[in-house]
Amino acid sequence: MARKVRFGLKNTKYALWNDQTSTYGAVNELPWAVQLALSTEGGDGSDFYADDGVCFTFAGTNGGYSGDLEVSNIPDTVRADLLGEIVDSVTGVQFETTDAEPPQFALITEMQTDEGPMGYVFYNCKASRPEINANTKTDNPDVDTESLPIRITSQEFTYSGVKQKFVQGHIQKDTENAALYSAFFAGVVTPGNGGGSNLSA
Repeated sequence: MARKVRFGLKNTKYALWNDQTSTYGAVNELPWAVQLALSTEGGDGSDFYADDGVCFTFAGTNGGYSGDLEVSNIPDTVRADLLGEIVDSVTGVQFETTDAEPPQFALITEMQTDEGPMGYVFYNCKASRPEINANTKTDNPDVDTESLPIRITSQEFTYSGVKQKFVQGHIQKDTENAALYSAFFAGVVTPGNGGGSNLSA
């Protein structure tokens, strides 16, 4: 049956890319997700006209996604992993530096639908610095959330013997794939491989 509505956001996780092993590492929690808002990147399709009609249609390009992951508060461990912030063991202070190079990671999350939960994985993600906002406390204080800007592009995998570029994948949980759905959140699933080790160099 077709899904009619999508709502909810939970079980958000990330896994860092390891250049040495060409695989994604262990999955880490990214707690307190509020909203994931992603816009498509790439060119739209276009039509070529001749003889007063459409003669040929050029396909659009898939440039991935860009947007924000809003969370109630970004944990320091996540800031260190995804933004390259440095924890000083002498002072105990976590520092942001100007020459930090944010690493590549995979983003995993779960959304709810009228047909049950649905898992998503996004490849080749990079985060950038969130803005800082704070407000004075009132009788009815509002929570100051943080938004982590994310750029998602494609990653090349060997699938069925052919190198192809993939941006994201998703899986709907049902009674027949409960084990596959559970494994989806245990590691970074890649095309044709549950462990994420079939990346093409």
